[in-house]
Amino acid sequence: MRAERAMAESHRAQYVSLHVRVSNTAALRLYRDTLGFQVDSVESKYYADGEDAYAMRMDLSDMWVDWAKIEREDRERAAREDGKDGDEGEPVGELGKAADDTKEQEKMVRVKVGRGLGVGDLVEKNEAAQSGN
Repeated sequence: MRAERAMAESHRAQYVSLHVRVSNTAALRLYRDTLGFQVDSVESKYYADGEDAYAMRMDLSDMWVDWAKIEREDRERAAREDGKDGDEGEPVGELGKAADDTKEQEKMVRVKVGRGLGVGDLVEKNEAAQSGN
C-alpha cells in the first residue's frame, strides 16, 4: 500500500496498526498474507457485538529513506558534473546585481490579471493590437 510507504518516508513512522475481526478471514488474508502485517495480539470483545479482534501491525522502519545519504549523493554527483556544460541559471544576489549593470534594464509594465481583467478588456486589447499593425 502506498500509504505505508508515504508514512515511512515522510514521517519516519515505525509501524502501522489495525484491527480485524477474528471471523473476517478475507481481511486477515489480505493484511497478513498479502500486505505483510503480523498478528500482535487478540483483543477480547473488541467489537460492540462482543467479537474478538486481531490487533495487527506492520513494521515500517525498513522503508525509511536516508535523506542525508541522498543529499550527499546529489552533492557528489553535482561536483562531478561541475565541469560539464550545464544550465546554471541566472546569477542572483550580488552577482545578479553586477550582471544587471551590464544588461539593458527591462521596462516594468503593470497589467491586470485574474478576475480584474474582463472580456471587454481582452477584446479592446486585441483590436488595438490589430489596428496598430
